[in-house]
Amino acid sequence: MGDILDGGNEGAIAFSGPATIPHVIDAWTRLSAAVAAGGDLVVDIAEVTAADLSFVQLIEAARASCARQGGTVRLAQPAEGALRDVLDRGGFLAGADTDRLQFWTYAGVA
Repeated sequence: MGDILDGGNEGAIAFSGPATIPHVIDAWTRLSAAVAAGGDLVVDIAEVTAADLSFVQLIEAARASCARQGGTVRLAQPAEGALRDVLDRGGFLAGADTDRLQFWTYAGVA
């Protein structure tokens, strides 16, 4: 499902292929390790081919965990394709606060 990369004070993790419930344990394990490393985290979702709410919730949980540790999570690119569809259908973007909308879509980011 991708790689964990170390960029000094900023870690990076890449997901590829399906990001769905059958794969959530692997995604959780990898994402938990990246968050536990501390600092800021960049999540690359460009190669995600399918997604469901379990993946979205996992990313949201990682954002909260990093924030509690004083770090941040950001996406390497805005959510598109299958992941964007899940965000729309799941109500994560409609009426979302500015922070969440910017995180997932880069809306309003210069």
